[in-house]
Amino acid sequence: MSLTAAAEVRPPAVAGAFYPGDGGALRAEVEGHLERARAADKTPPARAVVVPHAGFGFSGATAARSFASLPGTEIGRVILLGPSHHVSFSGGALPAADVTAFRTPLGDVPLDLEAIAALRGRPGFDGPARAHGPEHALEVELPFLQVVAPDARLVPIVVGPTTSLDACRALARSLASLLDDGTVVVVSSDFTHHGRRYGWNPYDGPDLADTLLEVGRDTAGRIAAGDPRGFFAQVEVSRDTVCGNRPIAVLTELVAHAFSGRGEVLEVTTSGHLTGSFDLSVTYAAVAFSGSWKAWDEPAGPPARTLEEEEGRRLLELARATLQSWLSHDTSVARWFADNPGASGLLMPAGAFVTLNNTGRRARTDGKLRACMGVIEAERPLVDAVVQAAVWAAQDPRFPSLELDELDRVEVEVSVLSPPVPVASAEAIEVGRHGVVLTVDGHRAVFLPQVAVEQGWERDAMLDHLSLKAGLARDAWRRGGSFEVFTAQVFSEGP
Repeated sequence: MSLTAAAEVRPPAVAGAFYPGDGGALRAEVEGHLERARAADKTPPARAVVVPHAGFGFSGATAARSFASLPGTEIGRVILLGPSHHVSFSGGALPAADVTAFRTPLGDVPLDLEAIAALRGRPGFDGPARAHGPEHALEVELPFLQVVAPDARLVPIVVGPTTSLDACRALARSLASLLDDGTVVVVSSDFTHHGRRYGWNPYDGPDLADTLLEVGRDTAGRIAAGDPRGFFAQVEVSRDTVCGNRPIAVLTELVAHAFSGRGEVLEVTTSGHLTGSFDLSVTYAAVAFSGSWKAWDEPAGPPARTLEEEEGRRLLELARATLQSWLSHDTSVARWFADNPGASGLLMPAGAFVTLNNTGRRARTDGKLRACMGVIEAERPLVDAVVQAAVWAAQDPRFPSLELDELDRVEVEVSVLSPPVPVASAEAIEVGRHGVVLTVDGHRAVFLPQVAVEQGWERDAMLDHLSLKAGLARDAWRRGGSFEVFTAQVFSEGP
């Protein structure tokens, strides 16, 4: 029985613009890029690659580095992932049910209709089919695939820009069921788009070219390491303009859970290095994974426990690296994850707060507290909670937003929270041991255990101030308030 009611072909949208519209010229350009790539580098056969998707004159040589590593005629199926530049949504968008092929000037690329049908009913694969119509990110990879893997069938998926890391993991888990020795995964993404026209120009000065390459290498390094958490934290905290960050996150989840092998950054370059101008520059990266697919493995997360001092030190470094990347858009977060590959013990679920304290004369004139924000519930891994808390602390609404030049003048404190538990009354609260969450008539406020001690408050005074923090009358806690308490393990850069 046919899987479609009528056969339709998705026509090319950017032929003649991103790549030659003439088939002969197109084949000659692709084969030329591949020949030079193969002569320059001999890499093991890859099962997954990251490739750029700019015009061939800009990124074709870098794309060829990845495509040249694919095992050619062994490929029966290509799962092609790319970002949506035109439609905002969450999850993965499959082609319309009546589409059977994607066309380029080299001919038609047949779709793997059975694989697409298997994905169509799964959670997360309900993005709008219209996202494929104008999208260039997948299309520009097709001519390379037609030359490298002419017998392959295609599973094209556009991944929406609002897809969360958890949703990327769910997409990856569904895709893992399609992985076999004849399947490769190709992810289409450009990296940093730098310049006023892109609305993104945080870097400047005579070292701009080197800075862009360094940012690209550090970011690509988290991909090659199969580190979805580190990659996602880097692009989210630095706000780097990696357009394919969501499909890349799907790939890193696949590599982390369903792959045995190694990743390698083959090349990082920029359009600025080709044009000689960095006023408007895009970074391109080629990453390849050699090895083999395996069954999806989802190890249980570590249980909650008391942390060692060394682990607390690493959390302080993570919080500071997050602040640095948030304020300067650099790759401090990526480097933290690169330096802490054995930080799996910090993946236990826990709430966390990041406190910033003034030092020196500013502490005497403006007070010690500069900012304090956090995540109360133990709903995410601890490292994620610390990253989120640090970003929030930089924007604590009670204070002016943190500035980059302040970082050297504040001390960082990280509090790792136990899960909050309700208590029947205020009498159960132990000052100095318990942090407190107060809820009254929908208003909520929290104090960490150390706040009352630092302020010299007894219990009732602490609750008075907690009521005020919640935007209520000082004695509101006495009139129907509910209390939750927690403990905290506190790590500080200070004495």
